[in-house]
Amino acid sequence: MQNDVRRLALVAVCEYTAAFLLTVLLHETAHALMALAVGTHPVLHSSYVDNPPVTAERQVLIALAGPGFSLAQGLALLAGARRGRGTGPGALFGLFLGVFGLINFLGYVMTGPFVPYGDIGQAEKTLNVPVAAAIGAAIAAAIALTIIVQRTAPLFMRFVPAAGPEAVPAAAKAHKRPYLRALLLWPWLLGSVLVTAVAWPLPTLISLVYPPMSSMVLGAAFGAAVGRPELLGAPAVPGVPRASPWGPILMLGAVAAVFRLLSAGVRL
Repeated sequence: MQNDVRRLALVAVCEYTAAFLLTVLLHETAHALMALAVGTHPVLHSSYVDNPPVTAERQVLIALAGPGFSLAQGLALLAGARRGRGTGPGALFGLFLGVFGLINFLGYVMTGPFVPYGDIGQAEKTLNVPVAAAIGAAIAAAIALTIIVQRTAPLFMRFVPAAGPEAVPAAAKAHKRPYLRALLLWPWLLGSVLVTAVAWPLPTLISLVYPPMSSMVLGAAFGAAVGRPELLGAPAVPGVPRASPWGPILMLGAVAAVFRLLSAGVRL
């Protein structure tokens, strides 16, 4: 069991970090492509985009392109995860990408009234959205995100081997805790450190707190998975705890390399 848990933790940390970094890259690329579409030549960086001055209407389109893509990413990949039955590294990576897409989108809605230079904050300010409406949207987004992440608990439990049929509820809960720590807790802690290291130096203070704070909501999935006795885990041995970690390690290296290369900026 210990070897399976360690292998699961290694794979999950690599895939969590790669999915987080890739979500940021795709988000910023969406901003840059929208800027191109409205007739400017932006400079794409790994975690932000430099745009020449544009009209207010075009600025709103550019600002909303990133969160809009993240929303589409989250909805599409979580829908695919619910329909799928995979338990290997590819399925886990897709699940992380789906969760991070929705965390990214709803996180921007949550911070819109308080961070006017953020994507949603810029759009709300430019469109003169009433403060009460922006705060209401932020509260609704926080509630929606918590509920959505809680409901991913059965999806994460596919990667946890079930306890034996003779296990009593207390024993079943104790059995799945180390797997869930490997799947969600250690990736959050170590992945946040890796994301910060890859992205260093950070463009803003919020970039420092974003990796750990944005993903704290995964605790809702952890709590639901541990607390719901009907979530017993995969009846067959899942693929991730027995998979080779080299694929996820190499994937993380490739994504991190692209992230670092783009830190200097590329004019489109």
